[in-house]
Amino acid sequence: MENIISALTELKDINSVYGLSVEYIDDILGEISEAKVCTPIIGKFSSGKSALVNTLLGYSRKVLKEDITPETAVPAEIVFSGDRDYVRLYMENGNCEEVELEEYRRMETDAKTVAHVRIGLQNPFLEKIPDVMIVDMPGFESGFEIHNKAIDNYLPKSLVYIVAFPADDLIVRASVGNILKELVLNKMPICVVVTKYDKCNDAFEETLCNLKENLKRYIGDREIKICLTSSYTGEADEVKEFLGMIQEQSQGILSRKFQSGTLCALDNTESYLKTLLKSEELSESGLDEEEEKIVRQLNVLEDGFMTEKDEFDTQTADIVEEIKMDVKEALEAEEPTFVAMTMNKQSINDHLNTVVRNTVNTSVSERLIPKMERYLKRVKKCFNGEGLGDVCVNFHYDLKESESGITTSVVAIVAGLVLGAPVLGLIAAGIMAFLNKQKEEKQREEMRSEIRMKLQAEVYPQIMREVEHGIRTAVTGQIKLMNTSIEDELARQRSTLEKAMTDVRARIDDEKKDKEQYAIGIQNDLAKLKELRDLILQ
Repeated sequence: MENIISALTELKDINSVYGLSVEYIDDILGEISEAKVCTPIIGKFSSGKSALVNTLLGYSRKVLKEDITPETAVPAEIVFSGDRDYVRLYMENGNCEEVELEEYRRMETDAKTVAHVRIGLQNPFLEKIPDVMIVDMPGFESGFEIHNKAIDNYLPKSLVYIVAFPADDLIVRASVGNILKELVLNKMPICVVVTKYDKCNDAFEETLCNLKENLKRYIGDREIKICLTSSYTGEADEVKEFLGMIQEQSQGILSRKFQSGTLCALDNTESYLKTLLKSEELSESGLDEEEEKIVRQLNVLEDGFMTEKDEFDTQTADIVEEIKMDVKEALEAEEPTFVAMTMNKQSINDHLNTVVRNTVNTSVSERLIPKMERYLKRVKKCFNGEGLGDVCVNFHYDLKESESGITTSVVAIVAGLVLGAPVLGLIAAGIMAFLNKQKEEKQREEMRSEIRMKLQAEVYPQIMREVEHGIRTAVTGQIKLMNTSIEDELARQRSTLEKAMTDVRARIDDEKKDKEQYAIGIQNDLAKLKELRDLILQ
């Protein structure tokens, strides 16, 4: 990250000398200043998550309340602040309110109006992990909305999830198990923290072995890192060591995130300088010819991109249909479970949430992402290596870096539409009312048959309508974001090359000696750009 920041700072100085825009560079530097690698802590209510964070912070007075209800539980983001303590309340309506830390300690947050809280602290431990953001998530018993928030809001920027289990209750409940399944689908590392270790009994080792075996049902045979903690005794050294390791890895993660954008900025400046250098010795007629060549080449590149873009757009309908059919098949496969839950008067919404999310997650990874990869390869082949004399229009887009965000974005939109659909709630309530009415009049097998008919005739069609709309919206949106990135890069390249030609024309009548000195300065700056490129790619 130090290399990235250093390169951007020097690049900004070079751009300023030549009157090139530094807005794009400032945007990247602004993002870097706010960038953190998230480490969400998840678990059931009263699993000791907030107490663990308070122990890590080491204050005599607790920062986070530990005995809260689902109505007052919101995600709490804990970060290092170098200048002052602060607490920002990010509201569901988009507003942000800042309060003093002491006031926050006394207040009760309302989960219906507060989306999440950001707490910045001048804390000695947080100073050791400045690029890590610890997120204390509400307990999952509050419903699938918290499940969705934990994944959709934090997974794309997280390095690992910490799962808290109290030593006196090492049971993997369905609410936590469902999110573990989704984390595994997203290849997210998981660390288990056993809290309240002071409360463990003589059978703890056996119970811990049972926990490991139960976790395998959700996360397979992957190695599980386990830390033992106790807020009562203040023991949290293993977690502190683990978070220190996250800090070390965060540098690599964040640098990869900003590497492609930095290279784009560098390419832009390099194209300008090479065009200046080549054009310095041209006559006015030669300059006209070179300018026409550059415009012609850029037009060819833009036409090639538009051809690839139009061809890929035609695939969108097929991608949507494939993902939709995957969801339909998954729902039908889970039908016996839906029927059994309804027979037992249980809500099927949580299970619907899990089925839809996990299926869309897998389907996007298997159907959308590979097609995007092939599309980007064709676009890069169209761009990279297309020479403009000594100038080369390059294109950088790291799909691997964006893959997690693309997947979670599609999942979030689809799941939000499906489970927010009022008709679905009415249908589910209708099935329950039907069951209550028919209980004494029909045999259980007849009731099962009727429930299956309700699911197939009403629930599934409603879900599929919402799924199709959600997938089309999300997939189209992600493709648009990718194409906008490409179009913006082309526009920057065109603007830069046009400025280079304009600047050369302004100097065409200068004395030869001045031109030679000017050329030497350009060559020196080009050499500096090569050094910066090597620095970025270290």
